[in-house]
Amino acid sequence: MTWILFLLCLAIAGRELYLAFDRRRPAPELTRLRLHLEDVRRELDRFRSAQRERNDRLASAQDDHAGALSEADARIRSLIAQINDRMLPEVNTRLTRQRETIDRLTTEVTGLRDHLVRRMDHAAAVSLGADPADTVTGALGGRAGDLDPADDLRHAYELFTGRYGMRIELTAPAAHTMRYYLSGRSPRGLERDFIDLLHRLRTPCEDQDLDSAEVLLNALLRTEQAAAQIGPLLLARTPTALLCGVLPLAELRKTETTPLVAAPATAATRLSRLPHPRFHNATP
Repeated sequence: MTWILFLLCLAIAGRELYLAFDRRRPAPELTRLRLHLEDVRRELDRFRSAQRERNDRLASAQDDHAGALSEADARIRSLIAQINDRMLPEVNTRLTRQRETIDRLTTEVTGLRDHLVRRMDHAAAVSLGADPADTVTGALGGRAGDLDPADDLRHAYELFTGRYGMRIELTAPAAHTMRYYLSGRSPRGLERDFIDLLHRLRTPCEDQDLDSAEVLLNALLRTEQAAAQIGPLLLARTPTALLCGVLPLAELRKTETTPLVAAPATAATRLSRLPHPRFHNATP
């Protein structure tokens, strides 16, 4: 009986051990779930790795793009600086010249309109019995080849013509000179006044009014070569001399004086052949 009880106890204990061991073994579904979770974890790892590589490539591409943008921006700034340094001064110079040209044309058109108005007014007066206006020519030239005389010489010339009662009606460039058309005085009256001027220049007195003539002579002296003509009066400046003379009116009717003004040396040669009353050497 004792052995039977002992064997029964052993059987019971063995069953308990089996049952306990069976409870510790994982079920098949749990094993499959674990395997699936392992696959998911490995897939997530691969995805994370791929994402990290993609992010690294994107970051590198962004860095390259930023570098390319910086380089392009630097090139653009360099080109803009070169354009500013090279082209802007030239553009500004051209714009300045264009503005000066427009201003000069505006002044010339205004002067031409005023001249036409004066001519029409005088023509209307002549039609009512007034005397016709006298007009003489003048010219001013600098060194040979210069078209526009110096400002101080032009100012002195215009001051002198105004001093002798002449109005500048029109100016026009011709043969390396600036040609003037002057009204208000007859050629005969100018011839008489200019011969008297040469006499006063030869024998100066304190009470003589020679300011405008001296201003013109000094302006000529400040040039290397120049010439000026007002009706019969001709002035020539060469590197060695300053000569003044009054040409005969008969010569003015036959000969164009503008070429003499354009060639001061030729003008000086012509003046040196004039008789004493019509000639004066104003060389200092």
